[in-house]
Amino acid sequence: MLSRIWSTLSGLTERQGADEMTEMQWQDSVLGELVCGRPHGDAKADKTLQHLSRTINTFSTKGVRYLQEEFSDESKYFSAFCARVVLENSSAAIVGRLDPFRLLYLNEFQSQPSFEHGAPAKSGFRWQGDVMNPDKPLGQDRIWSSDVDIAKISRSLFSEHFDHLIWRPAYSELLDQIQNSGRDEFEELISIEPEAFVPRMRGELGRLYSSLSKGVHWDFFNSAIEYDESSIKANLQDLFSRVSILGLTSHFIPTAYSSLMPDDAFDIYAQMRSHVS
Repeated sequence: MLSRIWSTLSGLTERQGADEMTEMQWQDSVLGELVCGRPHGDAKADKTLQHLSRTINTFSTKGVRYLQEEFSDESKYFSAFCARVVLENSSAAIVGRLDPFRLLYLNEFQSQPSFEHGAPAKSGFRWQGDVMNPDKPLGQDRIWSSDVDIAKISRSLFSEHFDHLIWRPAYSELLDQIQNSGRDEFEELISIEPEAFVPRMRGELGRLYSSLSKGVHWDFFNSAIEYDESSIKANLQDLFSRVSILGLTSHFIPTAYSSLMPDDAFDIYAQMRSHVS
């Protein structure tokens, strides 16, 4: 295994020129802009989103190349890592645009002289907590109950309260905008009902995260079950599809930070999808 990975790494230099050409072409249609918007200010929130946008662009460039080009050892061993970086950073950016305090806190926390890369941080960004609600859902009959303690009200990206207050109205507005604009190239969006948006995203992104984690840790003890070309490219296709939809929808949330105008968001979404379809 180590010799195969070393051989793959040795070959990266030879492909640098092709990589640079791919990246130059990809910069015209960046996933980072669809997820983070266009933060151009000098405020700490803007700078943090700019950083996340660059990270998403860098790793999504690699991911698109792995998706489009002929299957190789490099894509086999490193595509899951690139994809999970895109998934987690995209989720973090949207969490931060909806809750700027969380974004500012994480930036300031990592700016402290005492910050250590290897030290576990209880307040750090977590998939289970910031994105997924790790607690048992309250249920439709209790989410607005007066006897629910504030600590039980989750602010994770796909919690039941975010579903009702943020995602359903945003997706309804998105569908209205599509209908009013007369655009007919968004069949994959029209097929999703607002009430199904969060359950669908929660389930699909949860499965994708688990699948990518398997590829990142590479805990395969039988070569017969290692990810092959079809499974790797299916994961990448799912990643770009779901994150693009999530990013697009975020720009129809009136309280979201650094949002695009609707027409700009649709145009970038269409451009993004054209690169991975």
